Amino acid sequence: MMPFLTCAVSRWTLRAGAVLVCVCASATAAAEDAALVDQLNKPLADTAEKDRSAPVVFAAFTRMTTPPPIAGEELSQATVWPSMDGWKEVSAWAKANAPLGEALMKAQSAGLLGLPYGTKKSDPKWVQSGAVIEVSDLEGGPPVQFSYFRVVRTIGAYATAEMYRLGEEKDFDGAFNIGIAYARFLRQVCEQSMLQEKVFGLQYLSECMTVHRDFMWTFLDQIPAAVLQRVAMKEYVFLKPSDNERMRRLQLPEGDRIVVARVLEKVLGSGAIDSERFADLMASQDAGGDDLSSFGSRELWRRVGEVHGSFDASKDRLADIYDDWWRRWKLRANSPMQKVKTQLSATNPLKYRVVVDLVGDVTVAFTWRNVTIAEINGTVVSAGICASYRDSKNTWPKDVQRAYATSMPKRSNFDPFAKIIEGVKRSYPLEYRTLAQRMAIDSPYGRVWATGCLLLSVGKNAEDDGGSTHSTDGSVGDIVLWPPVRALARKEGLLK
Repeated sequence: MMPFLTCAVSRWTLRAGAVLVCVCASATAAAEDAALVDQLNKPLADTAEKDRSAPVVFAAFTRMTTPPPIAGEELSQATVWPSMDGWKEVSAWAKANAPLGEALMKAQSAGLLGLPYGTKKSDPKWVQSGAVIEVSDLEGGPPVQFSYFRVVRTIGAYATAEMYRLGEEKDFDGAFNIGIAYARFLRQVCEQSMLQEKVFGLQYLSECMTVHRDFMWTFLDQIPAAVLQRVAMKEYVFLKPSDNERMRRLQLPEGDRIVVARVLEKVLGSGAIDSERFADLMASQDAGGDDLSSFGSRELWRRVGEVHGSFDASKDRLADIYDDWWRRWKLRANSPMQKVKTQLSATNPLKYRVVVDLVGDVTVAFTWRNVTIAEINGTVVSAGICASYRDSKNTWPKDVQRAYATSMPKRSNFDPFAKIIEGVKRSYPLEYRTLAQRMAIDSPYGRVWATGCLLLSVGKNAEDDGGSTHSTDGSVGDIVLWPPVRALARKEGLLK
């Protein structure tokens, strides 16, 4: 499972470089900062409801039945598969909730998720089910809480179960249609304004692509080549209209900037800093601790208030940090500028403690954007080589180029982690090779064995390590895209 940014218990910790948020099972009505809510929702003002997927999908979610209880891990897209314990019950649950699938299909053409910030004007059923984003009054808790993450995970479990259920019925077109509709829904989540949402959306979309490759591997000898060609040529490459193989349309998260600016206005905007008032407001963001830790937090903030920069200086520092990130956002992962010290890392952590503690480190979004690009492109190429495999009497193509044009678009064979070689024009393709014998891969699940062929992204170190080590985020070794590592781990009995 990926290390999703979630909160396991209802308490909060104040930590540098991380936005204060929580993922809760359900939302409760609370006082909101109306000015902050209005600012966060400004981007939605010019978006028609028909261009938002949330009203359609979340309305359907409130009517779906409760997922069956499953022993062990939480029911999610990564834990659902036909040989899981309780598959019969999960399959029946998916079949009984066809309206949710219809909602996903209807909403896949929307441009945005379009879930508004704040709960005051939300449908009470959405609030009850947790399909909301809570915004506090900044007086007694963290600024933003993303309850809807749990809803998205449950919808993912449904979409995966329905894919496999339809696969067992040999309705492969229908299976891919549901799965791709959910992938497009996740692509819409990636356009939400807050860093935590952006990273969640990217992580979950990346994992969704691994699920699709698991599905291809499971039914490889049954899926018609024409179906694989269709999804490679016409579906995965258009998860978002006008997107390309580099996800150029993905926007830098700006919502955190708005939240931090509002907090600065609240605690510093009156002119001279009242260190006692400053301590009360900032310590309230660290709710949930015992009396001693609460006292310690307040005392820390009181001392910080005595030396903290002014409101104007803090706003300028916040602007500098985001201007720096915007410049880097448009560059490739291994551009020389990406190695230069960031404005955030160069910020005095005492003089600008509010900014440093409440601004999330956007570089985590840089990493997951590249992982997601590799996962989407790897899924396109995987579908292409699988189509070639089916078209060639179950023989893997010796060269991935043989699958171009007929089975996959050439432009999707792109690795965002590949090295830039100055003065040399190249397409930065994913690494592909056929295997003469089975090969060991060390993965987070344990050692697995690959046969047939190997497709990989070189990962963060930009070096082809031969696929001997796989990590989900490319931080160690390579990202092995085909064969799908989780499916191999299930085959080896490492996962149930």
